[in-house]
Amino acid sequence: MRRIFLLLPMLVLWSCQEEEISIPVEDNASFTAYPKGYFIQTREGVDTIKFEYNSEKKVIKRVGEWLELSGSTGFGNIFSKKLESRINYSGNKAILERFSKMEGINFPKDIQTYSFDGNRINDIIFTYQIRPNYTEKYVYTYENNQIKSIDLRVTDSHYTNDLRSRRDFYFNNNGNLDSLVYREASYDFYDESIPPYIDYKLKNRRVTTFSNYDGSQNPFQNLGIFTDLYYKSLSKNNFRKMETIEYDEDGEPTLGISQSTWDYQYQNGEVKVLK
Repeated sequence: MRRIFLLLPMLVLWSCQEEEISIPVEDNASFTAYPKGYFIQTREGVDTIKFEYNSEKKVIKRVGEWLELSGSTGFGNIFSKKLESRINYSGNKAILERFSKMEGINFPKDIQTYSFDGNRINDIIFTYQIRPNYTEKYVYTYENNQIKSIDLRVTDSHYTNDLRSRRDFYFNNNGNLDSLVYREASYDFYDESIPPYIDYKLKNRRVTTFSNYDGSQNPFQNLGIFTDLYYKSLSKNNFRKMETIEYDEDGEPTLGISQSTWDYQYQNGEVKVLK
């Protein structure tokens, strides 16, 4: 079964379809780097996720979110425009929170706090209402004006900025994301004074490749503050295939393989979006 993303999809959400779906959209005669929204496919049909920007063209709201449901409900997730993400900026900081207007649905007070250097993300700190003594900090490293790696560091009642994992990013000559490699941190169990580290000699890892790029400009480039759109935001063009392969300690592929492919609709050579 072919998995199809519709127009500007979320990275982690897709719908399985036997046939490609034709979606009527507004005319998009020219490219926009600040789309007002994009189309998605839900159980009820075609819907849209919309954005709002401030006077500095920074995105401040996303209207329309997916809600993950318990497996006991029989549904993986639902979409509603009564779910929102709002972003407040102050200096080089930004705070992202999710809000619900749905009856009976309340998001926990989980907060994402961003630190910027210009338009680049320096780090993100995730705090969780149900885990008050636990934080996740994602530290971004750049090279040649491109993301090089993202480290996950955890602070809890036992550890402070404890390295847990790293994602290394690789780009092709066209300025498009080629792949990323995820590795867990290693520990020296004989000497606890040695902090966790990434051992590149180990063969167990998870590799995600991005391919089948189109030749159109990327309308996601200013939407990387949303974690589900971050990979999309990194390239000059738009990938249409994503494959992840896990490798064991011997460097052999495991059964943990996933692949997604999809198609965009285009108008005058550009991806159709809400303008």
